[in-house]
Amino acid sequence: MATLRPTPPTSEDRFARFAAALEVTALPDAVARQLKALILDSIGVSLAGAEAPGVDAVLRAVTQWSGPADSSLYARPTRVAAPWAALANGVMATARDFDDTLDDAMLHTQPSILPATLALGEARDATGADLLAAVAAGTEMLCRMGRARRRGQEFLPTGSLAGMAAAAASARILRLDTEGILDACGIAYSQSAANVQPLREGATVKRVHAGFASKVGVLSAVLAEGGLTGAHRWLEGEFGYYNLYERGDYHPATLTDGLGTRFHLLDLSLKPYPCARDNHGAVEAALSLTLAHDLQPAQVASADISLPPNAFGVSGHPFGSLRGHPVVEAIVSAAYCVAAAICRRRIQLEDFTEHATADPAVLELAGRITVHCDPAITDPVTFVPQSVAIRLTNGRILRQTVSILRGHPSRPLSNEERLAKFHACCDFCPQRIGARRRAAIINAVEHLETLATVRTLGRLLALDGEDNEP
Repeated sequence: MATLRPTPPTSEDRFARFAAALEVTALPDAVARQLKALILDSIGVSLAGAEAPGVDAVLRAVTQWSGPADSSLYARPTRVAAPWAALANGVMATARDFDDTLDDAMLHTQPSILPATLALGEARDATGADLLAAVAAGTEMLCRMGRARRRGQEFLPTGSLAGMAAAAASARILRLDTEGILDACGIAYSQSAANVQPLREGATVKRVHAGFASKVGVLSAVLAEGGLTGAHRWLEGEFGYYNLYERGDYHPATLTDGLGTRFHLLDLSLKPYPCARDNHGAVEAALSLTLAHDLQPAQVASADISLPPNAFGVSGHPFGSLRGHPVVEAIVSAAYCVAAAICRRRIQLEDFTEHATADPAVLELAGRITVHCDPAITDPVTFVPQSVAIRLTNGRILRQTVSILRGHPSRPLSNEERLAKFHACCDFCPQRIGARRRAAIINAVEHLETLATVRTLGRLLALDGEDNEP
C-alpha cells in the first residue's frame, strides 16, 4: 500500500498556527517596544478623532442598538456591545488620517486591530498580555498580507485585508485553536470589502473602512467560537483573496517566510503630519523650503508638485474638484497641504477643520499649485520620491525632493516627538484630558503585559470621571 505524503501546510495554516501559539514572552524586545508605540499612537489619534467628520453618524447608529454593554467607546462614558465599540472606535482611529502606515504596502494597522481586540478583550475580561499578543499577531499578519500585494490602490487593504487580520487577533483574544482561527478568518473573508472610490470622491465613508474591518474581526471570531465554519483557503484558494481581488498578482513568499522570527511590523511608520501619506514628502519639502528661505505666500508665483503614480492617484487632484467633504478632500489634496504648509509654516490637526479648509489665503495659494504624475516612476505601490518646485515672483526657483518619508523606520520620530504627538492629539480631543489621565494611559500601555485586565485601559480611554481623572 502506498504511503500518503502529508500535505504541506498552507499559508493560511501557518498564519493560524502563529496566531494561536503566540505569547508575549516570545516577542523580541524591539517588537514589544514597537507594539506599545503603535498602540499609544493609535490611542492618541483616536482621541483626536472623537468628533471628526463621519463619527457622529456612526455613533448615532451604534448607540441605538441593543446588546450587552461590555465595551468602552473612546472619549465617551457610553458602553456598547463589542462589535459596535470596535466599529465606532475604529472610525475614530482613522478619521484624522494620522494613523500608522506601512509605506510600501499602502495600509494602516491599528485602526482595525486595536479596537477589535480591546473591545472583545473588555467583553471577555482579557489580560493585557493577551491583548498585546493578539495585537502582535493581527498586526504582523496584516503587514505580511499587505506587502504580498503588487497592485496599486484599487481595493484598500486597510479594509479588504484588515478584517481577516482583525479576526485572527480577535480569535487570539478568545483563545481559539488553529482550526477556530482558520474559521474566523474565513468568515471575515466572506465580508471583505473596501475600495478606493470613496477616496476619489472625498466621501466620509472612507473614514469608516477600518471600523468596518474591526467590527468584522470581532463578529467573525465570535461566530467561529460558536461553531460557524469559514473557507480555510481565504488567501490563496481558487477564489481566495489574492486570486479574486488581486488577480493572482502577488508575492506568495512574503506571506510566511520567516514568520515568527522576522517581524514586518517593525517596518511600520508613525505619521508626523495628519494627512494622507501620499503627500507627506511634498509637505516636508514645502515646509523645509519655506523655513529655510523665510518665504511669505506673496513671494510664491506658483508651485509644482511631482508625485509617483500611486500617490498621484490619491493626492493629485486640484483642491475642491472632488466636491466631497472639505476636510476629507483637504487631507488627500497635495495642493491644499502644501499651500497650508507655506501659509502657516506647519501642518497640524488644526489645519484640517472645516474653518481651516475655507481659509481664503490657503485656497488662493492652492490655486497656484499644480500636481503632476512623475512618468519616470513605474512602481505601482511606492509613495516616493516626492518633489516640490516653488517659483518665486522674482523668477527664482526653489526645489527639494524627499526620497524617504519622515516617520519611516529609517527616519523615525524620536521618543520625544511621539509623546508630543500624543499630547497634541489629547489637546485636540473635544473632551478635556487631564495630566493625570494622560500619564495613566501612557503607563498602562508601557506596562501592558502586566495589566490584570484590559478593562482598566478601556475605562481610561472612555474619559469618564471628574476632570477625566481615574
